[in-house]
Amino acid sequence: MEVGALAITEAVWTTGDRPEDFDVLFLAHWAEVYRLLYRMLGDEAEDAAQEVFLKLHTKPPRSGSNYRAWLYKVATREGLNRLRSRGRQVGLIGRVQALLGTQSELSPESATELHDEQRQVRALLGRMRPLYAQLLLLRHEGLEYTELAETLGVSKGSVGTLLARAEQQFANLYKESGGAP
Repeated sequence: MEVGALAITEAVWTTGDRPEDFDVLFLAHWAEVYRLLYRMLGDEAEDAAQEVFLKLHTKPPRSGSNYRAWLYKVATREGLNRLRSRGRQVGLIGRVQALLGTQSELSPESATELHDEQRQVRALLGRMRPLYAQLLLLRHEGLEYTELAETLGVSKGSVGTLLARAEQQFANLYKESGGAP
């Protein structure tokens, strides 16, 4: 689908009157929403992504909104809520990028260890201040400062400071859980 056609569809999708418009939005954004939630939740990602798109269908953002930013915001909140409800309290620092990535070409033992570490990172993110966890996750997804600011409703100038605080909170929680500095 062309970017222009997607923008037009996003502009008119406000009431749910046209199911075909929802289908276009779903197909355009499903993969990135699912990928973000998979990194947060693992096997629970599909259910969480369905919840995000249910929210899009029942309560879409205002006309003229940035749908990608809105979907990322709703998805990270959904993921963090699910992480918090798990109640796990273990984490690892400095490996967020590697641990939230894929498990290609690993031995079974290494894959199991990596899977355990990913669960620990997810649990730690669930203990963080929601804004900070969202910042780390969305930055890992490749969002630029401008996109982070728009998605999270903060000023572009404060994004760097907030990211530094998020990293510090992650480090502190990691140390509390018995990890090395």
